[in-house]
Amino acid sequence: MNQADSTMRDITLAFHIGAPNTDNGQLTWSLRKDAQPLLDRGVMIRRPGTYMSAVTTLLQKQDKEPVTDQEREALLASIVKDQEVSRLILTNSGFLGVPGWMLSGGRLFRNAGKNTAALRRAFPGNPCEFFLGLRDPATLIGPVFRSQTGRTWKQFAGRADFLNLRWSDVVADIQAHNPGCRITVWCNEETPVIWPSILGHVTGLGDSFRFSGGLDITRGIISEQGYERLEAYLASRPGLSESQRERVQELFLTYFHSEEAVEEEIDLPGWSQALVDAMGDAYLSDTELIRRMPGVTFLS
Repeated sequence: MNQADSTMRDITLAFHIGAPNTDNGQLTWSLRKDAQPLLDRGVMIRRPGTYMSAVTTLLQKQDKEPVTDQEREALLASIVKDQEVSRLILTNSGFLGVPGWMLSGGRLFRNAGKNTAALRRAFPGNPCEFFLGLRDPATLIGPVFRSQTGRTWKQFAGRADFLNLRWSDVVADIQAHNPGCRITVWCNEETPVIWPSILGHVTGLGDSFRFSGGLDITRGIISEQGYERLEAYLASRPGLSESQRERVQELFLTYFHSEEAVEEEIDLPGWSQALVDAMGDAYLSDTELIRRMPGVTFLS
């Protein structure tokens, strides 16, 4: 094994696997605001369009025949170019499963374990971590259904019991198929406040780095006046800790949030407000279960 191969295997792969219709590419755009400072710290974030087709090709080949170490090293080398990288962030909600089939077999993303294990198997020599943003199935199913055209509602929903869809099953499945890989989870509903913490965990830099895109999610759901005042307030208090900044954001969101940005219209065949409320309650209980799962880092 030459020096270049060895260097490629030293790279930790941070897979941001979704869920679909949670951050909608925002992770990439927020981190790319700091692309060079992150690279100076050995962390690389590139646009998915620059690597997804090569990764997909490798995964498809691996299904049919063995992939050589040289092919793996060549793929990583093509992504990192000649940069010195210790951590590579790869993000695609399709890693979890094809969104149009998210209810296939009556459960959420039933192939999540198998699909993430395929990613793991593609780079067995590299340390690997998974990152997953959850979302209440009551508000997730509609946007995912509307984002695909291949299946009717009946085909999409199948025989799913909407009150029995559990993210904890998805997380347990990923864990079972990927022993030794850390998994970090958060709720999409909390991202405006914990976005800097999410960026810190995905990059592996924790609180040691102040991200330029730390307010990106907040900006989308707060009034312009509120955003300007929040920015000014935080700029005037550079000494605040990350948890203090989170509390400030929470207060500003309470006072200045934009109704249009956070209101969600749920209109699906046969659904009632009572079902939506019951699904929300089940989701809250489920997230509490995930929070207590061993080996899971739960950001909130």
